[in-house]
Amino acid sequence: HCQSRIDQLRRSYFHRFGWGTPADGEDPIEVFGDVAGEIAAFLCRVLRSGERRPEVSVLAVDSVGEAVSTWYVTPTSRDSGMILYVHQFELGDPELQREGFFDTLKVHERNTRLVCDGEADGERLVAFHHTVDCGFILTARGDEFAEYGSWNSPSDDTPPDLSPTPWDELLKTIRRGRYDEALTRCRELVEAQPWHRQAYVAGSVLATFLGRPLAAEDIALVGTRYFPEDASLAFQLALARHRQDRQEDAMEPARLAVALDPRFVSARLLLIVLHVQARAHGKALKVALAMPEQGCDDRRGASVVRSLVPWLRWRQWLVTGGALVVLAGVIGMLVVGWPAIFPVLSGVILLLGGEGGFRWQVSRLLQRRRLDDVELGLRRLSRAQPPTRPSSDDVC
Repeated sequence: HCQSRIDQLRRSYFHRFGWGTPADGEDPIEVFGDVAGEIAAFLCRVLRSGERRPEVSVLAVDSVGEAVSTWYVTPTSRDSGMILYVHQFELGDPELQREGFFDTLKVHERNTRLVCDGEADGERLVAFHHTVDCGFILTARGDEFAEYGSWNSPSDDTPPDLSPTPWDELLKTIRRGRYDEALTRCRELVEAQPWHRQAYVAGSVLATFLGRPLAAEDIALVGTRYFPEDASLAFQLALARHRQDRQEDAMEPARLAVALDPRFVSARLLLIVLHVQARAHGKALKVALAMPEQGCDDRRGASVVRSLVPWLRWRQWLVTGGALVVLAGVIGMLVVGWPAIFPVLSGVILLLGGEGGFRWQVSRLLQRRRLDDVELGLRRLSRAQPPTRPSSDDVC
């Protein structure tokens, strides 16, 4: 309902303040969809047209209809204009598109600084805007920037604001090891920017590492509402519940994380641990065997998973062998009497001793890769998985 209302407002805004359709040209609504209203509002602010329509022509340069397109915006009173880059996040993988937008923006900011310093000649950033589903970057060259840029700054020589963003400051705090402060910054960032995926992941990673599983669950749970198909957030939610000894509640998000990203080793390790704790060793073995041979995101963790395979198999053989020895002893007691109790005791000792040895070995192997490792968790921040439906047969 909210999205429909937003689309309606955008269409209404474009019909009131949008630019005209050139002769033999395409209708902007057909080209941009409801984002056309957002572009019109952006141009009105940049050109300071007030309550009037912006008197411009918008002509395609390339990539029309793609997630990223380039347009030439020319005021009707001038012969030259500006270059408009339109990013529509929902036409592809939203996370990858958002990251691409900010990467492009940083390139233009850097180039603007070099041009201002006389070290380069090229496009300079005039203005930019981004929201949940789209982002715009407007640039100009030479004399055009001197005019257009003055509409958005007190002086032609005023450089763009290249100060660190809240996310840059947060990463700096983490690199300095001030994790408590970084966790507080994560909470503030997600409150100010509810669609900031990296802040949700970083916050849940830090809270888990600091021994605050309830806080980690809270941050990860809210993050999964905005990004329901993000493997990192699903894993962090499962890990937070696992640390609270809520193994059944942790099982579903752990399965989802593995299904969304089969090469996510930490999620696979956690799912194996949950199955072992639930004494579903056959399922644990199946999850371990289903790990891809190549392309996993953590070589050290992948070696731990592969090392668990023979131990999980050994336990299956141990249980089968011990059970057969106990059964043979019971049958012997029925035939020869009490002397046959020794095989029964041997089988019980084999089962108990083997189970203890198995759990010790599994614990020793898991110590080689901590699931709450901050560096490993934050390493995935720059990786965005394409949304997929969890339908893999290797998840149990």
